[in-house]
Amino acid sequence: MKRFEFNDGSSSKFWEIEQDGCDVHVRYGKIGTAGQAQTKSHADAAKAGAAMEKLVREKTGKGYAEAGAGTPVASAQ
Repeated sequence: MKRFEFNDGSSSKFWEIEQDGCDVHVRYGKIGTAGQAQTKSHADAAKAGAAMEKLVREKTGKGYAEAGAGTPVASAQ
């Protein structure tokens, strides 16, 4: 399950996503809690994968960063 986290001065949240065949499982909430879970079923695995990629793009666009991904290193010029 991929885990994303968002931290700013007033909030500390997590969001996790995983694909299982035609299903996309999401769990989210405040860091330190069990959070809430949702499952959405799609017509086929390809559509589920596309939906998962779209959700990941939306979350990273809102400032969530993948946990454990580290900070990108700038190339020296």
